Amino acid sequence: MRKELIILGLMGGFLAGAMTSASAGEARPVTLKNTQEFLSGPEEDPDRFRIFVAEPEGEAPPNGYPVIYIMDGNSNFGAMREELIRATNSTYRIPTVLVAIGYPEDDPWNKRRDHDLTPKLPGGELPIGPWGGEMPDTGGADDTLDYIQDVLKPEIEAKFPIDKAHETLTGHSFGGLFTLHTFFTRPEMFSTFVAMSPSIWFGDEYLLTEEAAYRENYEADPDDAELYILVGRCEEIVGECDPGIKSTDKRDAWLLSNGKMVTNAEAMTERLQAIRGDDVQNIIIDGEHHISVIGASLAWVTKATLSDFSAEWDEADPTRRQ
Repeated sequence: MRKELIILGLMGGFLAGAMTSASAGEARPVTLKNTQEFLSGPEEDPDRFRIFVAEPEGEAPPNGYPVIYIMDGNSNFGAMREELIRATNSTYRIPTVLVAIGYPEDDPWNKRRDHDLTPKLPGGELPIGPWGGEMPDTGGADDTLDYIQDVLKPEIEAKFPIDKAHETLTGHSFGGLFTLHTFFTRPEMFSTFVAMSPSIWFGDEYLLTEEAAYRENYEADPDDAELYILVGRCEEIVGECDPGIKSTDKRDAWLLSNGKMVTNAEAMTERLQAIRGDDVQNIIIDGEHHISVIGASLAWVTKATLSDFSAEWDEADPTRRQ
């Protein structure tokens, strides 16, 4: 069932211009135009996820709408929607569907993401978190991917005509880890992958095993998916870039020796470019740390999704912007 999406606080900073008119002194909930939400999930847990959708504004391109799937929807939907509106209205002129995968609760970082966004480690091993303790509930990434492929995508495709050649997956932190895991194990699911500040450190860098298998098998089983890995320049030296963040010896040591957000992203990109060339890119954003990099990365999500598509459409139909 369609309903207007009511935002009561999580996304307040991104809603300028979204209010309906109200008389002086009258307070109303802020609503986002052309949005909907619904609960969805696998058969055994049909209400596990809260799906936020921003509907495309305009007629579909000849082959359908491009679509962006973004993880941590409670936190990212509002900002991603506003960035997409700016890009589609003033830059690329391509109406686009946005699908944000979140949770029924209103917290921006639901604890269930630890399970839903992380790959399963071999032998039932429990990963160690940045605080030094075991993470007991992880390893559900493949179940989440099965849900997206078998349930969510058909739900979205029943609502909108989708261009299967222009589907993007993106996420931040564990969502970035999830994006890389998908790229390495199911590259056919999406055409573009944007991993924002991915937690490559997870499980003693278990993802490097998946990367190695991907590189080894690529020649025999190639794909044409594009991958962007985005990180903030300050993710390993937070205190030097943002004096408002209190630096601690323990955290700084972990960031440099275990987290290695920038170091890991650069090294992974270099290895993948050896077989994929410019289809894999690493963007390091100056002045940003692990949290602030989210906002700075969203413009890259729209660019990665729409720039080539826009150029191709302009060439095929030079009159489309008139």
